[in-house]
This record gives sequence, structure tokens and C-alpha cells, in this order.
Amino acid sequence: MKTTILIAGATGNTGLPLLKQLRAAGVPIRAMIHTPEKRSIVEGNTVEVAVGDFKNRASLEQAMYGIESAYLVSPPSLDQVRDQTAFVDVAKTMGVKRIVKLSALGSAPDSTVGLLRWHAEVEDYIRRSGLQYTFLHPHFFMENLLANAGTVKKDGALYSPLGEAFISPVSVEDVAAVAAKTLTEGIHGGKTYTLTGPESVTFADIAWTLGGVIGKPVRYEQVSFDAARKGMIQTGYPDWLAADLVRLMQTWAESRGSLVSVYVERLTGHKPVSIREFFARHKSLFLAAA
Repeated sequence: MKTTILIAGATGNTGLPLLKQLRAAGVPIRAMIHTPEKRSIVEGNTVEVAVGDFKNRASLEQAMYGIESAYLVSPPSLDQVRDQTAFVDVAKTMGVKRIVKLSALGSAPDSTVGLLRWHAEVEDYIRRSGLQYTFLHPHFFMENLLANAGTVKKDGALYSPLGEAFISPVSVEDVAAVAAKTLTEGIHGGKTYTLTGPESVTFADIAWTLGGVIGKPVRYEQVSFDAARKGMIQTGYPDWLAADLVRLMQTWAESRGSLVSVYVERLTGHKPVSIREFFARHKSLFLAAA
């Protein structure tokens, strides 16, 4: 069977669930990984694997041979624009017909957030490439909340600088489900889909919901944006990325993250995962011994 879909970032937050969903549906796919060491994560009887480096044109050409549709995502990087536009150039040369690019909520050329400006720059490059395209703009991933398991077990608390700001987190499973639709259906060209969960909530709401799921109180503790930045650096984030993510959260604190989108349900036919459903699936992580 001919391989038609390439998944860049196939071991990433959205790439791996996308791979699993397409494989379960019997869709022929090729998984692009950055290093051979990640091969065991994606290998299977129905999955081709290609080692592709955004900075190595020959490797991208090999990865895209025979491909009709490609899912484009790369880790946050100061080289994001260069890497992703290189991917687009090779896609055009190799005869790829469609690119589905994972961007982010708030992508705009005049954003105060570097990552959002870079997403907008790549989107504009893709528009001008002549390739068919679809852009996905997801909100905050619910899965990021799992990083709070340690403080919930230790302190009974969630920490965030967002105060009373409303956000509408979305599960990566729902993002992947939308990506699968846009990659396999030919009706999404030129579209941009904002992807959120089914509800707009504060971190106090999230803490209350989590407490109800695990059966013990979880409080919300507001910290400063500077404390959040320092905390990210302590856990290994580069200084530039921690600063940029703080700027992103500040846009949400300015009421730019409260919208609730209909596109997950409209495109997939199922309601997006709620905060309560998400915590119920991962309940054990918040209850295990510290």
C-alpha cells in the first residue's frame, strides 16, 4: 500500500497520538523521527520510519519520497522558522500536495510572544508556497497539567500565575483527531481551526475539579509570573523559552485565552475531552506515593 501521510515529530505531544489514531484506522503513514534512538517508539508492522533532520535536506527528501500529505510540527526552537520553512521547501520539491501545520492559539505577526510570531511567519510562507494547507491553532494542552502531580501529592496544591484568568485547555488526543481528519479529507484546504476544550475555566476551577476526582481537596495558589519563569528554568527550560512562555501566559491573563471553539466536535463528531474526564483518566498519577 502506498504511503501517503508523513508525520513529522512522530514521537511528540500530538505526533504520537496522531500516529496511533491513523494506524488504528488503517491509514498508510510514515513516521519521521529526529534520531535513530527514537525508532522503537514508533516502529510497527504498519508504520514506516524515516530519520529526518530539519537541517539536513537530503534526509527530508528521503522522508518525503512518495508522500502526498504531511503533518508539520517541530519542538520550540530559536530556529523554528528556518527549520519549518526548509521542510516546506522540500515538500514542494518532492511533490507533497498538502501540509497540515500545528501552530498555536494567538498566532499573529504582531504578537508579543516570539513563538506566536514565528508560527505566523511560517504560516504566511506556506500560504505563498502554493501548497494546499490547513493550520491548527490549539490552546493549552491538558496534558501539561500532569506536571502538577508532584505538587498535588506533596502540597495538595496547583500553582500558576494566571489568577482569575479563564482558559480552555484541549487534550492532545482531540488535537490529533482533528489533524487526522484534515490529513485524510480533501475539504480542509485554506482553513484555520482553533482548537479548545469544551469549557473555559480558571485554575481555581481546575483545582476544584481535580480535588473532586481524586477525593481530596486541592487548592489553587497564585504565584508571580517571575516565579513561574524561574520555576521553568529550574526544570530545564532554556531562558528564552521560559520568558516567552511567560509572555504567552500574560496574554491569557489579559483575557485572550477564554474562547471556546466548536471545531473539535464539528470535525470529529465527538465532544472534546473535559477537564473532569481528563483527570479521571489520569487519576492514579495524582494519588500515587510521592
